Amino acid sequence: MPDPECVPDSLATYQEFWQTPDTMTARRPSTFLLFLLFLTLTLAAYKPGLSGDYMFDDMQNLLVNARLNIETLDFDSLQSASLSAGSGIFRRPVSMLSFALNRYYTGIDPFYHKVVNLLIHLLTGTALLLLTRKILQVNRQQNAPAFSPAVDAWLPVLACGVWLLHPLNLTSVLYIVQRMTSLSALFTVCGLYFYIAGRQRQLAGSTGWPWIFTGVLLFGSLAFLSKENGALLPLYMLCIEAVLFRFRTRSGTIDRGISLFYILVLILPGTSLLLLLAVSPDTLVGGYSGRNFTMFERVLTEARVLVFYLKQLLAPSLSDLGLYHDDIPLSRSLLEPPATLYAVLALCGLLATGLLLIQRLPLVSLGILWFFCGHMMESTILPLEIAHEHRNYLAGFGIILGTGAALAHLPGHRLAPLIRAVTPGLFIILFAYVTWARAGQWSDNVSHAVYEAMHHPESARSVFAAGRVHARLAIAGHEESADKAFHYLQNASRLDSTGILPDIVMVKLASILELPVRQEWYDIIISKLAYPVSAADLNALYTLGLCQQNVCNTPREIMESIYQTVFSNDSLKGPNKLANAFAGYGTYQINTQGDTRKGLRYFIMAVDANPTEAQYWINLLKLLVKMQDYDAAEQWLEKFRMAGTYGATENNFSHFRRLIDEGRAHSGQTAANNSNHAIQ
Repeated sequence: MPDPECVPDSLATYQEFWQTPDTMTARRPSTFLLFLLFLTLTLAAYKPGLSGDYMFDDMQNLLVNARLNIETLDFDSLQSASLSAGSGIFRRPVSMLSFALNRYYTGIDPFYHKVVNLLIHLLTGTALLLLTRKILQVNRQQNAPAFSPAVDAWLPVLACGVWLLHPLNLTSVLYIVQRMTSLSALFTVCGLYFYIAGRQRQLAGSTGWPWIFTGVLLFGSLAFLSKENGALLPLYMLCIEAVLFRFRTRSGTIDRGISLFYILVLILPGTSLLLLLAVSPDTLVGGYSGRNFTMFERVLTEARVLVFYLKQLLAPSLSDLGLYHDDIPLSRSLLEPPATLYAVLALCGLLATGLLLIQRLPLVSLGILWFFCGHMMESTILPLEIAHEHRNYLAGFGIILGTGAALAHLPGHRLAPLIRAVTPGLFIILFAYVTWARAGQWSDNVSHAVYEAMHHPESARSVFAAGRVHARLAIAGHEESADKAFHYLQNASRLDSTGILPDIVMVKLASILELPVRQEWYDIIISKLAYPVSAADLNALYTLGLCQQNVCNTPREIMESIYQTVFSNDSLKGPNKLANAFAGYGTYQINTQGDTRKGLRYFIMAVDANPTEAQYWINLLKLLVKMQDYDAAEQWLEKFRMAGTYGATENNFSHFRRLIDEGRAHSGQTAANNSNHAIQ
């Protein structure tokens, strides 16, 4: 029979339970069972979505990434797979390695990849629980007023339960490629736990630096190499230090060692980055060349986006949630639209509140500052897309924790116990239902795409996804889907005023279904390529070139006009884009026009444009071997070995070395046979 102190049966008992320190020992089994219940509810809520297919960026990063198909666990294979990402400064090797191992043990079935993502989510929630308990422990030791022991026990469990079930985190779980986000968050939380443990040891008179440096160097590196968000770990540490520890030693004086630590891990790197941007502003500004917004417009728009995130964190709406949020209008100034000014004022007020409450309500302050810290990378000046829900995966926990702490600090009004009792339960029920409903949508690509397009009709990506799904159905023989596919694709083309992907898909679909290809589609493609060209545009153009081999029949003069428009675009200055364009055009010349020499020239130009990408070298070497130009192949192989490219392995070098040697031996034998035949 449960202890009556642990299971309050009345409002009065609940109030007593919330405040009574005598529950310190009895609470632990109850909190453990409650958290176990939350883990079980999370599994149940996400279960419908585990049967879903790959989505959006999953295709390019995972599904068609041949380097993830490792057959052995040797070093070269693992190294090649870990460096196979198409994004990230250092190619996010920890995340990519996890995908490769996932595929090695379970195959390509997306179900098992989603199961691993869900397990990472549960593990991160457990790590957050341990971290939150540490935070409340420090708060009790360092600050006043502190919560009762009962609050210290139950608040972490409830906060982490809410976080586990929050629907805003769904894309970080069921969107397979976002394992990068969840892994980075997991290691960040571990790093924070070690930091707090180290600081506690310092304040207890022991050495805490091994714990602190383990948190920063080990878990910080793992977090960063999972996704660049891991670089925010020192900022999260600073947030905890400023609110809870306040740079104090055991005796209450300023801790010079900790101050020096933050100079080394935060101030010096931050200053170096600012100097780099001052000396070479194109490093940042150049990234906006492929965007339809400026840095100023992005920063202004992000104010409204952050308010949108806050609304979804506190009161999520099933119709507002979605994989794509490219339907958010850009802010051109503080008054265009007027909501921009209101959002800026609201965020400034929230930030000021967080700073002012450090002394009075430290945990509320910590939650607010935690949220802003979590968005310092993806919601500020970097030339990234405007909005994605997964950006709140770790940042959103700050709002959950701060809200829970605010409820615990409610004054002793007669309704306070009712609010404390009912609010967490309502949040959990609401979030569990919305997450379960969203997971059901993700169980089927067709229903998911149609739902997204219905609730986000101004989102070009949502509408395009619906068109792409119906296009696949039409190709599979569902004749009624053809009209729907063209309908959605035409709308997507209208909504995306610069992207050529919907138009190219229409060309391919019409060619496959043996329908007339409209000249206006080509005209639209050429006109859009006058705008800044994105990586997605180049990938789409590459697929159009491949399509000419067997299905499409685009006139040569149109293809040449398309590529000449691309090459004359000023936005093609970056090495990645330029190399991609050269490689695509070279492939088109070789496979469709049969012009091997011209293709070779453009393959060499691709290598020269971006020598750090192994795939361009591999394309070039394959072509030279096919042309039986073994001397040139050997020269380029040696250059490849010396270049130090991403993803280059000894297996690559030995493979081409073997092909060159075998080709030469075969050529020599053929020449000898021809000579003997001539003599006879």
